[in-house]
Amino acid sequence: MLLLKVLKKEIVAGSAIQTFHFFIQWHLTERCNLSCRHCYQQKGKVREMTPEEIKAQIGGAADMFQAWEEEQGMTLSPSIHFTGGEPFLYDGLWDAVAHARNAGCQTAILTNGSLISLADAHQAKSLGVSEIQISLEGPRDIHDTIRGKGSFDAALRGARILAENGQNVMANVTLSRLNADRIEETVETAKDAGFGSIGFSRLVPCGSGHDLLAQMLEPQEIRKAFCRILDLNGPDFEVSSGDPLATVLAGVQPATGCSLALSGCSAGFSGVTIACDGTVMPCRRIGLAAGNLRKSSLRKIWATSRLLWRLRNRENYKGSCGRCILWPVCRGCRAVAYACSAAQGRADLFADDPQCWLIDQEETPPAAKFP
Repeated sequence: MLLLKVLKKEIVAGSAIQTFHFFIQWHLTERCNLSCRHCYQQKGKVREMTPEEIKAQIGGAADMFQAWEEEQGMTLSPSIHFTGGEPFLYDGLWDAVAHARNAGCQTAILTNGSLISLADAHQAKSLGVSEIQISLEGPRDIHDTIRGKGSFDAALRGARILAENGQNVMANVTLSRLNADRIEETVETAKDAGFGSIGFSRLVPCGSGHDLLAQMLEPQEIRKAFCRILDLNGPDFEVSSGDPLATVLAGVQPATGCSLALSGCSAGFSGVTIACDGTVMPCRRIGLAAGNLRKSSLRKIWATSRLLWRLRNRENYKGSCGRCILWPVCRGCRAVAYACSAAQGRADLFADDPQCWLIDQEETPPAAKFP
């Protein structure tokens, strides 16, 4: 609850943010019909939460959100993003979406798009799903190289079904050396397929993709890629990235006297992941457990987890990230920092983000740097 009190103080102190946006990324299953090269899921059997368990936990999350608003007098905008594995393989998907909507949450579905039917499009529209996000790795040759032959056509078929039935659909691209030189072509591909927007995120070498370090871009390559992405954004077609480093490039700076994160990496601050067995994590790509819903409530885990509180304490952040004046709006990607340090045999959740280009500018102190 201390986090919310400080957050409210920061908002009142003059931040442009008037509403606290909080999301849950909810993995309904680890089952999937594809085997993508960069998948962050660990293969193996787990005991999935039943539809009844999920509905009960959605109710618990809704109670938590209501308590936050009532106790802190702040405006909250909660959303639940259902994903997998492949969420359309989970029989209780639409029941979960309906329950979340009835609980006052916005909803989104993150999918590979290959299993979407006309009936699904109608369900999504009738339930008021805010967005369905379909993974798109690039033009056909790139996408099929990463996700398997035929997956490109299947994804675009799903996108067209949704778009033609009035459902907001977004493309999501995992940015790596495999597709960074074809950003503009990928954006045009998404436009032509009927997507309403496109977002770019970074490759995190974890899970099944733990051996993909060589496909990660160097800091200056990431900077140039994000510059191109931001330049492509326009009034008729949104091109964006929620990556902390992209936030820095977009010119977001801390409010005067701001000490708390109001943007940047969400881990520990503005979002949480729930795995299909009920494990609560700061981020799925980090994979460290903060607790489990089969043993404790989400509200208690969020308020008491030592792991989550360590992420909220700037003093734990090492090197340039911890000293940087942009910490409240960035903090680097903790998943990238953790995965890359783990690959070097020293897993450290608070290491510097190795793809941050500001760290390379040694002639300027981190506290004074801004692109």
